[in-house]
Amino acid sequence: MSLDPRQLRAFLAVVETGSLGRAAEILHLTEPAISRIVKRLEGQLQVQLFERRTTGMELTSFGQALLPYANLLDAEADHAVDEINALRGLDRGTLRIGAVASAAIMILPGVLDRILVRWPGLQIQITEAVEDKLADGLANNTIDIVISGAIPESADIVQAGEQKFSDRYMVIASASHPLQGRKTLSMRDLEGLTWIMPAAEAEPRRLFNSLVSRLNVPPPIISVETRSPAAIKAMVAHTTFLGWLPEPLYRAEQEAGLIHPLPVPEMTVPRHFFVYRRRRNFTSPVMRKFLDELRNAQVGG
Repeated sequence: MSLDPRQLRAFLAVVETGSLGRAAEILHLTEPAISRIVKRLEGQLQVQLFERRTTGMELTSFGQALLPYANLLDAEADHAVDEINALRGLDRGTLRIGAVASAAIMILPGVLDRILVRWPGLQIQITEAVEDKLADGLANNTIDIVISGAIPESADIVQAGEQKFSDRYMVIASASHPLQGRKTLSMRDLEGLTWIMPAAEAEPRRLFNSLVSRLNVPPPIISVETRSPAAIKAMVAHTTFLGWLPEPLYRAEQEAGLIHPLPVPEMTVPRHFFVYRRRRNFTSPVMRKFLDELRNAQVGG
């Protein structure tokens, strides 16, 4: 059984909008036409893909099972167009890059500048997130390639290389914090102080918790949770809260005299960077150009 790309695009449009009418607008079709396309797909698969509710179209379990494959096939069709355009010398295409914040700051500017000077017709989309969200993006086909700390390989994700760049997680506090100026500290010295940290399911928080658990100290008091590095830095700079971030993320605040790292050796952790891609898709010309530039990259430019 083969799946019609037109049917898959209609299916994805309904998923994206939650409505036959809005999906029809996106695809420049009528609502009855979209409805017929979806019904033909359901008839071909012999399952119901959507529940028609007053609040909109909701995926059934069958629809949920189809979604990642529909995304993959749709993306591969776009990559095929990119391949043909590249062979025709048009230098067009889109590359969706996922990166942790340090990589977005330190690696991507120089690499993308060189790529876009040579191939100005390319379109680059950047998603900044922590490792667990980037892995989800790769698996769900919303990101093509990732630069991050270690991500477990899986049926969907494979490592495509290692970067020369690395950073270090460090405990940070405001420049006026009472502990500033101490030559060395341990986590026991920080007992009773309040922290602002990413949510418990975020990869940096899991790493932090793992390190703390090995030290046989009372759990730190996490009073505020956020995935926003900007919020962490603002709270740390203007309160007595402690944070835990990679060096490049607070460099500007450190140079401005707002934040300084605390000398806590047991919580000073290097992080190495790797490149990941989806296991099952081919390497498009755009991705090959990006990988080539990454291999030759010098951090910072």
